[in-house]
Amino acid sequence: MTSQLRAPRRLAAAALSFLALTIGWVEVGAAQMTIRRPGDRPDYKVELEPHLLIAPFEPLGPGVGTGVGAGFRATIDIVPEGFIKRINDSVGIGFGIDGIHYGGNGNFRGDCARFEGGPAGTRICTEVDTYGDASNYVFGEAVMQWNFWLHRRWSVFGEPGLAFYLGDLGYRSRPGVSPVLFIGGRFHFTENVTLTLRLGYPAFSLGVSFLL
Repeated sequence: MTSQLRAPRRLAAAALSFLALTIGWVEVGAAQMTIRRPGDRPDYKVELEPHLLIAPFEPLGPGVGTGVGAGFRATIDIVPEGFIKRINDSVGIGFGIDGIHYGGNGNFRGDCARFEGGPAGTRICTEVDTYGDASNYVFGEAVMQWNFWLHRRWSVFGEPGLAFYLGDLGYRSRPGVSPVLFIGGRFHFTENVTLTLRLGYPAFSLGVSFLL
């Protein structure tokens, strides 16, 4: 339990550090701003991003609790000039795979949600609610990534898309499909290596991106 609590705390601390770095760069001179200079951005074809995950929301299917995990995203740059010609934007298509472990709440049997009458006036439970056992989920995601290259050191993006998931409670698996939506930002250590933070549903991520 202690190790499970430490991981979200460490990732949250890293996310706060990321935000502090980003805010600090806002004060850098206007000469570093690139949002009104279309095409003034890293020249790359694909973005590769390993990342850590925190899922503050309960799983989409069976299971309860928050989750931690890891994953990988690859994004292909498909519209280098973006949708708005007067600003420095671009569009990519991203594909990722994430694995998340949800800790559960220790209520392995669940709470009874339906009773029926039994012999001699007894009540028999015929249906229980969500089980509280630990669970593991795998997500395969496909998103559109709309980038805005604001500054030499930082950029932001939005990612709408779909996730295909498989939830496993140890004795049964349930596949499903869910819409996903993320907003995120990058702090550029160099032009082509960044610290990348993503907030959204179903999980938050913090990773390192390589623009190749």
